[in-house]
Amino acid sequence: MTQRMAGSLLVLTLFLIAGCGQELQKENEALKAQIKTAQEENASLKGKLQSLEAEKSTLSTTIEGLQKQVALLEKSLEAAKKKPAPKAPTPAPKPK
Repeated sequence: MTQRMAGSLLVLTLFLIAGCGQELQKENEALKAQIKTAQEENASLKGKLQSLEAEKSTLSTTIEGLQKQVALLEKSLEAAKKKPAPKAPTPAPKPK
């Protein structure tokens, strides 16, 4: 009788293991799909990051150029303020 119980226990254990194996396999496949999706998103984000870094570089260069222009215009404005303004000609009196 103990052999029958041991045999039954063995069969029951094998069924449980087989059931768990299928469940683990399904879970493994789901995890593989999640990993693939995450890798694709990661690659997409890397591409966007590179694009944004290039855009940042371009904008930085543009900003530097605009700052130089502003500095030159400020110097010109200061120089213009220091020069005396030309006097406007006085209008001739109108004949009556």
